[in-house]
Amino acid sequence: MKTFLAATLAGVLVLMLALSLGDDPAPAAASDATSCLTATGETPHLDDEQTGNAARIIAIGKQRGIAPRGWAVAVATAMQESSLRNINHGDRDSVGLFQQRPSMGWGTVEQLTDVDYATNAFYGGPPPPDNGGLLDVPGWERMELTDAAQAVQRSGTPQAYANWTALAIDLVREHGGVELDCAKVVAGPGSVEPAPRNPDGSWPHEGCVIKPDPTTGRGCLTPRTDHIVKQAAAYGKPGCWRPSDHGEHPKGRACDWMMTSGGEAHGEQKAKGDSMAAWAVANADKLGIMYVIWYRRIWTPERGWHDYNNPWGGNDPSGWHTNHVHISMY
Repeated sequence: MKTFLAATLAGVLVLMLALSLGDDPAPAAASDATSCLTATGETPHLDDEQTGNAARIIAIGKQRGIAPRGWAVAVATAMQESSLRNINHGDRDSVGLFQQRPSMGWGTVEQLTDVDYATNAFYGGPPPPDNGGLLDVPGWERMELTDAAQAVQRSGTPQAYANWTALAIDLVREHGGVELDCAKVVAGPGSVEPAPRNPDGSWPHEGCVIKPDPTTGRGCLTPRTDHIVKQAAAYGKPGCWRPSDHGEHPKGRACDWMMTSGGEAHGEQKAKGDSMAAWAVANADKLGIMYVIWYRRIWTPERGWHDYNNPWGGNDPSGWHTNHVHISMY
């Protein structure tokens, strides 16, 4: 399992994936070993904890007679929420594989950091707790994966679960869910070319040498920042370099993608920001992203999404990043 994933996991970070689970897929032959992921030659992999948690999620789904597409929804959700790690921290009081909140009635911290309890809670229905899990969502079997996951989780980035569709289906197929058809997985605007790394996998030091910054016509960018501007072209042209006494903008290592002309984003504008933030997180390891800020929240590789405290002031849409997606680079 680990060898298989080591060869294929990187591909999920270069795909923004959409899965239709609405039509009954043609059963895949048990001997069909085609991966839904696209190998890129890199070697990131799931460790024993992550593969073990995925296997347990799937095993519980099997034991409860839940269809394999339900296993895939659960695995993708846990990958997005916790990277398939049973953690005792998160945004606000969220804990565990699925980042469920005691204050929202999911259970106690002790219960929610028990993999079996948390998984059963996500699946919903009997046995308790019955807090509106997947089985309680009408028509979940016909929903796209990300919509089914969002119906349970009510996330601030509802499209993010789609980033892990291919990985989830591959894991489910490895555990016997061969009827899931990865031919329905298609590449979207998330496909990216990785930024260059050092031979040891670290990020090379880069100066602010792209002059002028092509997004503002002044200042400069690092090559890695210039690279993400090109890779994110589907989300429009950002503003990157600007003079400042703090942050990465004056170093040519940060860009802002505006979702509005200045006011707070709502409706389609916010959905576009949600999509871009999810794209950035999914591709962070490929592009060298240090952190993402969007709509009063900040994502870092170490902590995932958590509340943004607006350290530089500005009690307005710009200060709270509710009108633009900010990305800073290593």
